[in-house]
Amino acid sequence: MRLVIAEKPSVARDIAAVLGKVTRNDGYMTAGEYTVTYAVGHLVGLADADAYDMRYKSWRMADLPILPEPFRLVVLEHAKAQYRVVSKLLKQAQEVIVATDAGREGQLIYELIARHAGYKGPAKRLWLSSMTESAIREAFLHLRDNEEFHSLYEAAVSRSEADWMVGINATRCMTVQGGTKLPVGRVQTPTLAMIVERDVAIEQFIPVPYYEVEATFQTPAGVYVGKWTKEKQTRFDDVAIASVIADKVRGQVGRIEKVDTHAKSEQAPQLFDLTALQRKANQRYGMTADHTLKMAQALYETHKVLTYPRTDSRYISQDIVQTLPARLRAGAAFLPSLTPLLDQIKAKPGHRVVNDRKVTDHHAIIPTEKPPRSLTGDERKVYELVLRQTFCALLPDAIWSQTIIETVVDDEWFRTFGKTLQSSGWRSALESSTEEESTLKQADDEQVALLPKVERGQMAQVEEAKVLSKQTKAPAHFTEASLLASMESAGKQIDDVELAEAMKERGLGTPATRAATIEKLKRDGMIELQKKQLHATAKGRELIHAIPSVSLKSAELTGAWEAKLKQMERSQYPRETFIQEIHAFTRDMIGHMTAHAMVVTPDHSAQIGVCPLCGAALKESPKAFGCSAWKTGCRFTVWKTISGHRVTVNDVLELVTDGITKPLSFQSKAGKSFQAQLKLVEGKVEFSFMPRK
Repeated sequence: MRLVIAEKPSVARDIAAVLGKVTRNDGYMTAGEYTVTYAVGHLVGLADADAYDMRYKSWRMADLPILPEPFRLVVLEHAKAQYRVVSKLLKQAQEVIVATDAGREGQLIYELIARHAGYKGPAKRLWLSSMTESAIREAFLHLRDNEEFHSLYEAAVSRSEADWMVGINATRCMTVQGGTKLPVGRVQTPTLAMIVERDVAIEQFIPVPYYEVEATFQTPAGVYVGKWTKEKQTRFDDVAIASVIADKVRGQVGRIEKVDTHAKSEQAPQLFDLTALQRKANQRYGMTADHTLKMAQALYETHKVLTYPRTDSRYISQDIVQTLPARLRAGAAFLPSLTPLLDQIKAKPGHRVVNDRKVTDHHAIIPTEKPPRSLTGDERKVYELVLRQTFCALLPDAIWSQTIIETVVDDEWFRTFGKTLQSSGWRSALESSTEEESTLKQADDEQVALLPKVERGQMAQVEEAKVLSKQTKAPAHFTEASLLASMESAGKQIDDVELAEAMKERGLGTPATRAATIEKLKRDGMIELQKKQLHATAKGRELIHAIPSVSLKSAELTGAWEAKLKQMERSQYPRETFIQEIHAFTRDMIGHMTAHAMVVTPDHSAQIGVCPLCGAALKESPKAFGCSAWKTGCRFTVWKTISGHRVTVNDVLELVTDGITKPLSFQSKAGKSFQAQLKLVEGKVEFSFMPRK
């Protein structure tokens, strides 16, 4: 018997339909010479701690760390009936064809079933990137030896065991110390730590005023606006200095010293991998990463109009290029507005699209050659995002005409920037002008404007000169889109595309698991969604502040582990070495957490004042002075260190009683000392600068 094992019933039905006339049975079906059965996700998993020793049923510090060698496998409770079917069929099989999802986790699903069932016979691997009938037939013509994918299994099981060891031991340790269950994990904890750190940075942020000088110039050809600049300086800390310059140039005549107009190409965006698709769907439609994955999975499995979604590649291989015209025609049949662009598609896509070396398990997410029918609203949105992105990636660059004007007035220089779109190129495939504008790479301090045609040496009258009063901005709260980007780069802010590509292997989790990590943090009550923004809850903050192990919260360390797992997939890193490192880390972690145990409940010290927002008691904790009603939502906080100044109890009492402190000494990020007062403005702490004498 040739036994095909799929990952879920729907995939099994699609495969069986291609193989021959289907006869259905309980938990499997037959089609021609094949018997096709299925898992329901994982049927077999790692045993709980008490499977190794009954004393582990009680959670005690004395038993930690728990490091099983070897790990035991158990049939998962929800899957026992289907496991019995699959294990019985395995005993009868002469050959197995592994048809679970073509990736790390899919390989693990099959290997754990086979190992627990004791199957040692031959196995072939069916590797699918598309669920169309033609793709399934083609894959059956090119079955590969399952042993080729042993390193994929090793990486998957190593990841699973590492999660078990770090998660079980850290959770038990924190729970015993804190007296309440506190879930801790290898990926979820550093992810939560990033959110907490961002929230704290926003709350600690005190806006600092700065000033710019803007001049309006009149020429015979028209009006333009310029901003004062000197080398790289464009702003002033002192309004008085800015006012002097504005007064100096107002009403004067300036000279245009430079007019530089040149064409600038804007590269097309790359194809989507899963994380990029999830980010785009969140930015565009507010979809969660989990919901986007479900829509993409349905478009792959059910509708068969997208390729395999759980990919980390943004490239296609050379052999896919010849199939692109049929895929794009199918998409244009669904979205006729794209039809005129078919003739503009590059015959030979460049290296940012086609790169065999950067396609391992699966290529980028692209449409199949099947036109969509009967899509739900959100399925349509996700399909259209992928379709438009594919068109964009294959169209020519957009060309801008960019102009810089530099005008000098009484030795003061003003800079003007303008750009106009000369050739739409890939931008023709975008949905709307709104999307087009949102993707412009434009600095906050630059104006994008239509400029009059002026020449070097021409005179320009200063009609108006004014001081613009601005403030530095706090960092933005995470959205799912920005959190996914930070998870992908292990917390590093990376704008360079090539560097971002290199950092992918050092990210938190994988494209297939990041959505689940975010959802688990929500379910555990560690984070919550507020108007598309992710905020750490009081419980989440409490956990992160209580974990003494810095490495457990480190995005970079977890990213380094993920890089080693990727190396393991390519047989470039020994599984044994990785597990030894996890053992050593877990021992060190438990030792450190035991030696530096922290109470996981807030520090209810004596009342030092009254909260100005809600009237509850104001109390001191190790890092801040805050409202005791924080559990019910009051966020009033005064951090103990603000711009280098150590805030005292007296400072806080002055602030909440009088609304402002006496002048205090602070230090800027550049290391400069400055004097300011702390002032309450609508419940938030801000700087108040004294007027210069």
